[in-house]
Amino acid sequence: MSELRVVVADDHQLTLSGVADSLSMNGVTIVGRARNPRDAVALVLETKPDALVSDLDFGPGPTGIDIAAHLRKKLPKLGIVVLSAYGDPRLHHASLTEAPKGLVYLIKQQVSETADILAAVALSIDRAARAEKGHLPRVNLTRSQIAVLRLVAQGASNQAISLQLSVTEDSVSKTINRMIKRLGLDTGAAINSRAALIQSYFDAIGANR
Repeated sequence: MSELRVVVADDHQLTLSGVADSLSMNGVTIVGRARNPRDAVALVLETKPDALVSDLDFGPGPTGIDIAAHLRKKLPKLGIVVLSAYGDPRLHHASLTEAPKGLVYLIKQQVSETADILAAVALSIDRAARAEKGHLPRVNLTRSQIAVLRLVAQGASNQAISLQLSVTEDSVSKTINRMIKRLGLDTGAAINSRAALIQSYFDAIGANR
């Protein structure tokens, strides 16, 4: 991790400084800080970092997804982490379904320490490399599994999911575990396993397009 070079982009100065400073204190070289999408793109193209950590929402105009889509075409090996208030914004915004392959979404509410961001950065670099080579997984989930997945993405607990789908909480737990197993996830990863579950599924969708 000590050799990583990263650009951080966020329109809120406190968040921008917090993320960049915490990464810097953990051996990451911050080669650029951007407060808007245009500056983020310019900094990445100029500095050629290993990864970009970007907020999703910059207000009116381009989003973090737009930044990612633009940069992926020019720098296919660039790791990209998008910080989102949603489990996966593609489940909430139809316009975001064409997000580039290999993206890693990190749910802001589930970031408890810098290690979570570091793990996401490392994962994003690995996924970018696999996406470039066409090595992202090809996986199909059942309709009932997708129904559970959508609720997981909305932040629902197993109990809340069981009530909404009229199934037992044990059934929900088993469904989630089956999806994790089918997608080959490492449940011991630093990134929240539920977020990783959503991310891996959409990587699979991207690989099948």
